[in-house]
Amino acid sequence: MPAIDAGISAATGGTCLATAGVLYVADRLPWINQLAARVKSPQIQVVLILTASIGLVATPIGQLLNRAVTTLDGAVSQLVGQYTGVGISFGIALAAVLWLISDFVTGVQTRTLLLAAVTPFLCVMIPGSIGEGIASLLGFIATQAGSLVVALMGG
Repeated sequence: MPAIDAGISAATGGTCLATAGVLYVADRLPWINQLAARVKSPQIQVVLILTASIGLVATPIGQLLNRAVTTLDGAVSQLVGQYTGVGISFGIALAAVLWLISDFVTGVQTRTLLLAAVTPFLCVMIPGSIGEGIASLLGFIATQAGSLVVALMGG
């Protein structure tokens, strides 16, 4: 991953996380809460936190995490089977994604915000080329989101 793409991904993640933090605090202030309730602030917070997490996973940290998990999976594959690590990691990541979608639709809670932060990391932790592919896809999404923000700012 070129350094400029990693920088854009990290900047996008940081900006989205800061914005989500401002919205989270604004939701708790009584005089702003009335305005924030009209703009679906909890759902926007989930999307911003998810984008922030994707932005951070899209940096070389995500690739390093995938390599470390793949190496660990290779080391224990003789004991538990070749595809056990992939199956377990994929199952956990899929459960997190489905739980996140369910919470997003039925009502955002603190758990939803935590799932939005953790789900991209769980997806990247799938060993092998599946996790590597997900990391590349998330990197592409973060780069496009960063480009959109720059375009909206007139850059």
